[in-house]
Amino acid sequence: MTTLEFDPIMSGAGDQAAEGAVPLIVQQTQGGVVAKARARSGNVPFTATSFIGRRQERKEIRDRLAGGRLVSLIGPGGVGKTRLALQVADDVNHLFENGVYFVELAAVSDGGEVPAAVIHALGIADQSNRDATAKLIDYLRDRELLLILDNCEHVLGGAAALVDEILRHAPSIRIFVTTRTCLAVTEEFRYPVPPLTVPDDAEPVSVESLPQFESIRLLQERAEAASPGFVLTERNAAAAARLCIQLEGIPLAIELAVARMRILSLDQILERLTDRFGLLTMGSRSAAPRQQTLRSLVDWSFELCTKPERDLWARLSVFAGSFDLKSAEGVCGDGSAEDSDQPPTPTLDLLSSLVDQSVLDVEGQESSTRFRMLETIRAYGAEVLALTGHSECFRGRHRRYFLDVVNELARTWCGPGQASAAQWMRVERENLRAAFETAAPGDNDQLELIAGLRYRWYADGYLAEGRAWADEALEAPGGDRAPTPARVKALWVAARVCLLQGDHEVAARRLDECEAAAQRLDLAEAAAHCLGLRGLAAQLRGDLTEAERHFEAALRELADVGETAEWLMASFEYAVVLSLGGRSEDALAVSASALAVCHHRDERWARSYLKWSRGLDHWLRGDFAAAQATALDALRDHCAFDPSLGTALMTELLAWIAGSTGEFERAAQLIGASRSLWQRTGTELVAFGPKLTGYHSACLGRLERAMTPRALSTALQAGAKRSPAEIIAYALAQRCADAIPENQPPVLTSRQQEIAALISKGLTSRQIGAALVISVRTVESHIDNIMTRLGFGSRSQIASWYAGQSL
Repeated sequence: MTTLEFDPIMSGAGDQAAEGAVPLIVQQTQGGVVAKARARSGNVPFTATSFIGRRQERKEIRDRLAGGRLVSLIGPGGVGKTRLALQVADDVNHLFENGVYFVELAAVSDGGEVPAAVIHALGIADQSNRDATAKLIDYLRDRELLLILDNCEHVLGGAAALVDEILRHAPSIRIFVTTRTCLAVTEEFRYPVPPLTVPDDAEPVSVESLPQFESIRLLQERAEAASPGFVLTERNAAAAARLCIQLEGIPLAIELAVARMRILSLDQILERLTDRFGLLTMGSRSAAPRQQTLRSLVDWSFELCTKPERDLWARLSVFAGSFDLKSAEGVCGDGSAEDSDQPPTPTLDLLSSLVDQSVLDVEGQESSTRFRMLETIRAYGAEVLALTGHSECFRGRHRRYFLDVVNELARTWCGPGQASAAQWMRVERENLRAAFETAAPGDNDQLELIAGLRYRWYADGYLAEGRAWADEALEAPGGDRAPTPARVKALWVAARVCLLQGDHEVAARRLDECEAAAQRLDLAEAAAHCLGLRGLAAQLRGDLTEAERHFEAALRELADVGETAEWLMASFEYAVVLSLGGRSEDALAVSASALAVCHHRDERWARSYLKWSRGLDHWLRGDFAAAQATALDALRDHCAFDPSLGTALMTELLAWIAGSTGEFERAAQLIGASRSLWQRTGTELVAFGPKLTGYHSACLGRLERAMTPRALSTALQAGAKRSPAEIIAYALAQRCADAIPENQPPVLTSRQQEIAALISKGLTSRQIGAALVISVRTVESHIDNIMTRLGFGSRSQIASWYAGQSL
């Protein structure tokens, strides 16, 4: 049994418990209690500023978290719910075996999208078409982690439903929620987050007495950072106390006020703030007083901005999540008013000014700087933009900007920028979703986004997201389903996604509509894509003859219309079909031709799959050293992208190779790893046809005979427990054995040895039967057993293996 505790030496009394507690994991065993610290893990963002106060709150929340599973931090906007949750998360991070994960819901506009947001934050790459909640529950069921759902109030129903499901089906998960309204879920402990402590208005003020109040300490520390010459003295102590009292200890309000201390004294800020409050005394009586106070401060901060700064503030509200300088410039222009007679101010200067005034936060994103608005600030800007009548204009500019970038990335995909393009699509996920949502259901903008993001869907491992978007747009109630070039393109993209998920029925329906529309509109490119996808569908069903026929035609037509990226993938798929059909020389010729194009263009994604196909062919022919080298090379190329079905395929092949060379421990670990990867991608190996499924079964069968049940189980579990990054590192660190170790006991019967010898001489099954005076059916049965025992998939592998045994 595992419980959450803190070192009793450090958590004995009062404030010490909050500031100095050492998180431990305490495990009850037969030999007694074992305590140890765990390394921090998860995705909780680091904060750039120190945390002030809240010692008692932190202790109480930790105590509640130790005794319960759901704690809701409730309070008005700006009171510090998120910051408090992050600090407590930092306090207890060591306690959770699988880490602490932060899910920001501010950019989620629909309650039904909450599970998808959690899946994204956890990095779950289940790309199946299953319900998102079911995927999440499957992932969390046997894990021990803390989940923080931030800003739930606008998606309350969806958040509450998901939390309830998690609590019922994932017993080792604890949840923090920050919200303005409680979830009303069983097990919920509601913890109202109070403002920071403030001086008593009736008590005399002194410099010595003020630091006991959290709001004063926050003001002092932030003021010293904003204005290096600031010192709290007897002369300004009263003004500092009055400001904190007027702002009711709300951290965001204090931070915004302090931002003005670069140009205003405390007295000047206090004077202006008092005037502003006077203007808002007739606000809505149904709103909480603190909400009125915060809005008053934001109103005041807005008024202190210049006109260009205000315009940019409002326009930036169309972004979801974060944004960079280039997108701000592209969407919001120069930030000046449309009717201004003044020369425009550069967007960079205006962004810098808004950062200085705490309207924008700055966050690093690898080599790029990104900006983010607090939700309260963003919502205020959205209201202002609506009042100006420009909301639709700038939402449209936002949508058009991201659509243009997406289309350009798709157009230039077949080149050296693939990894950076995939990374951009990951970072901009929230903005891409916002662009999709602001378009009319099923209109050309939505359809273009689906097609333009195709390499996010099936190259970077986000099949489930692509499937959901495509279904939503293509099946939009009331949407215009008339054939258009945009709809046709979205249809063939959606068809590929369905095929990769193993959903042949829907894929066929999409292809039928696409082919009919392509013929009607005379779209040669779409017709070529459909041919290739018909070939892929046949391949995945196991109909290699039909697949060959379609691929041969598709390659010609894709080349004619200049669809190089899709030509490369069709070449890969065709090469696999040829290898599975025993046409090794033809397969290698097809892949070699495509690889030459990849190298010329410095293309990596298709190149990794083409190398995989060559590794498969080498393995089928029994050339295990070449198979291993080629498969590892493929995996190295594929590392530029998020772990996806390509990673799973490459791990599978490496497992088969290891099984064929007697490296049973390695093979078992890789099989376990592949299971984990298939589950992560949301599809299964069975979706890739009966041949590959048979190779997997043969490999596993050999391991079951070669290893003890306990050893096999241990190795499979060890592989399955690895993260994708650890799986890749393990695979790349290993070397291939040249042959089965000499001390390995014989794995074939004497009759099977005889048949293997005759196969190595090139005899057919009928000839072998005649030589051994047994039926052809018996020969074929023996060959199947040989393949199963050796983990092979072809007669040529048996021949090569037997020849190696004779050396």
